[in-house]
Amino acid sequence: MVESELKGHKVICSAFIEKDNKFLIVMCPTFKVWRVPGGRSEYGERLEETLIREMQEETAITFKNPRFIGFGQSLQFHVKRQMETSRLIMYFYVKTDQEPKLDPNEAEDHRWVTLDELKQIENKESSLTDLFDRNPNLKQFLSRNHNLNQTTYD
Repeated sequence: MVESELKGHKVICSAFIEKDNKFLIVMCPTFKVWRVPGGRSEYGERLEETLIREMQEETAITFKNPRFIGFGQSLQFHVKRQMETSRLIMYFYVKTDQEPKLDPNEAEDHRWVTLDELKQIENKESSLTDLFDRNPNLKQFLSRNHNLNQTTYD
């Protein structure tokens, strides 16, 4: 596939970062929506590599054993570029005991919220709503996966 065929499409890796039964959300300074931290995959990068790099850049949080939980899709319109972008967001789950150190260019505020609280936030990234719609049992899935450092994979 040539590069021009990829214009207007982005693959993003984001993480539900859990601490004390709450999840980290950040305010996106560009679009003024709440989202879980994440960012765009670079050419040749594996999804897990993107996730680790983006979490380090945005939050300075390090982690082990990310677990894929689902995906969401969204369209964004960039006024300056007069272009619509299709975004495929790959969501992972990680656990931490760290507090974020935010890069103000990436996030202007943060909160720790429950999954139910996140669902109720009106100005959240639309791909989160898509993820919740695709995964009605997400809360049960996350509650079963609290101790990922001891998880074994078949």
